[in-house]
Amino acid sequence: MGAMNSRHALWLPLLLVGGACGDNHKPSAAASAMEIFGGNGQGGAPSNALHDSLRVKVKDETGNPVSGVMVAWSVVSGGGTVSPSSSATNSDGVAATQFTLGLTEGEQRAQAQVGGLAGSPAVFTEIATTSPTQVNLRVVAGGNNVPERYSSDLWVHGNYAYTGTWGLRDQQGNLLKIWSLDASGAPTLVNSLIVNDVGTVSDVQVTDDGQTLVLSGEVGDSGGIFVYGLSDPAHPVRQGFATVGLRGIHTVSLSTIGGRLYAFAAMNPGFSGDATEDKPALMIYDITDRFNPALARREPIEPHYGIHDTYVRDGIAFVFAWDEGVIIYDVGNGMRGGSPLAPVKISQLITSARGATSPSVHNGWWFHNPVSGEARYLFIGQEGPANIGVSSSGDIHVVDVLDLAHPREVAFFHLGGAGTHNFWVDEEKQVLYAAYYNAGVIALDISGTLSGNLSDRLLSQVKPGGPSNTFTWGVQLANGSLYAIDMESGLWQLKTE
Repeated sequence: MGAMNSRHALWLPLLLVGGACGDNHKPSAAASAMEIFGGNGQGGAPSNALHDSLRVKVKDETGNPVSGVMVAWSVVSGGGTVSPSSSATNSDGVAATQFTLGLTEGEQRAQAQVGGLAGSPAVFTEIATTSPTQVNLRVVAGGNNVPERYSSDLWVHGNYAYTGTWGLRDQQGNLLKIWSLDASGAPTLVNSLIVNDVGTVSDVQVTDDGQTLVLSGEVGDSGGIFVYGLSDPAHPVRQGFATVGLRGIHTVSLSTIGGRLYAFAAMNPGFSGDATEDKPALMIYDITDRFNPALARREPIEPHYGIHDTYVRDGIAFVFAWDEGVIIYDVGNGMRGGSPLAPVKISQLITSARGATSPSVHNGWWFHNPVSGEARYLFIGQEGPANIGVSSSGDIHVVDVLDLAHPREVAFFHLGGAGTHNFWVDEEKQVLYAAYYNAGVIALDISGTLSGNLSDRLLSQVKPGGPSNTFTWGVQLANGSLYAIDMESGLWQLKTE
């Protein structure tokens, strides 16, 4: 998943003193290696200082930080300046400089260097642009178009959008709604499909080729996953299904691994009285044969409420399991020999309860930064207590997963009086768009190094249905628009500029 718009990068070299400056500053005998610690992959206006400093960390052979090592900093390309041009590592083994971009747009580089250390020189890539990330969220079409039901998830593919329905409003949430998008992107309802024996259509996704739609259903006797063919996108045709009964499936995510299509489904807790049977579980279905979904793996999760969502990318599955935190599995990446038939747990992290009454780990997005080339940050949504149309709670928590075996929480975003739900990332522009229930939709700058409180990175906010008719469930970038599905006011088309 991802909506990615092009962006140019500037490279600046960071020099650790030694190579370029001769042997004036030899490292401590204990120093062995150096690595980038922060400030890579930022963007800013020409002739302006970057938001974050450039930082490297020096370690000994056992990985412990080394203090007192002089690091030389220099600009490699694009102009600009670094200040100071040399700095010593502190007690944490970290040395820093501030980089001011050069006059011209494009990729600029700076480097850090220490003679004799592995990883030296460490090169930083930055972007100078006269139009740094600017977002102005505004409503352009749609809305107030699902009055009889609460809306749930959405997926946009090509000229069609598909939205689910939730719970009981005037009518039960047993419909998949199909929308045609005109040349401007504005939605028009063209069809509604009943999903029998469920009370909520809670999640929906279309395959990249646009040929298959999969949805999850719950609150009814036939809870499970449902597979539809899209030879006519306006009229999905049921092909296959896999049911788990009354307990239902809350969400489903699709991923192709080893040439086969899998559905990663979050099965709710059961209520049979059998503690083992009733555990929530990650249900992995092989749906390569759309007419005969086959259960490949049932991976039980401890019942601290259950699984809310999964995110699968590069053969890594992130399971967002409420107060069990985020659980990371190898399901085909190769780092632990896991597969969809035999997932191997890599690690688990319970994030902070900040922002709600418990960790309430709900959803996430693994950000692949095209500027730095890193897949460092996992954004986690926390869904705290809420009252539809009135109030919500929960923060966005940022976890450093560069080392997937040792994730650590490094930052958070809090919006007073509201809580986050699903989100979408424009990776090329390094902007996260989040549905924020009663606060509508927000845009967050996620470029560069993330740490601490990210409140100063809020770029824009809009309440699609206005102050008294907004409770936004999810967002998706598609076809140059940002689509928002609102529980109370339906499907909206937004623009980001």
